[in-house]
Amino acid sequence: MMHLASLPTTTTKRIILLEDNKELSSLFEFCINEWFKNASLLSVGNDAEALAEMARKQPDLLVLDWNHPDFTGHEILEKLAESHITCPILLISEFFEAHLKMFVDHGLKIGYLPKPFGIQEFWDALNQLVGPSDYPARQIRIKELFEFRR
Repeated sequence: MMHLASLPTTTTKRIILLEDNKELSSLFEFCINEWFKNASLLSVGNDAEALAEMARKQPDLLVLDWNHPDFTGHEILEKLAESHITCPILLISEFFEAHLKMFVDHGLKIGYLPKPFGIQEFWDALNQLVGPSDYPARQIRIKELFEFRR
């Protein structure tokens, strides 16, 4: 007889999406739900909402687009560094990765995904910043993708 304690459990991943483009936000949500069985996703539209939510409870990941109508990625990263945020941040942009070093030097854990990118690259970023997929076939697919690129 199997005991409930011996069954594998999946932890809920708490992810905040700071993306003003509704279509991209929906795409990110789809990709995240295809990587993790249990994901608590919160889409926010501005930096104040994101900071307030992160102060309430640190997420497992913040997905952040660099360009927003009312603020820049630089401004929010400065605020996050000042707030001593410890969760990983996935920055998505056509922005140049080299400029992120100053934020990493201030203690932020930042992953960078340049636009344009595919779902598998997004999944690889999730794998690196949050953890492996709850779906073994997807985890194998990411491994195969990077073995192919070598």
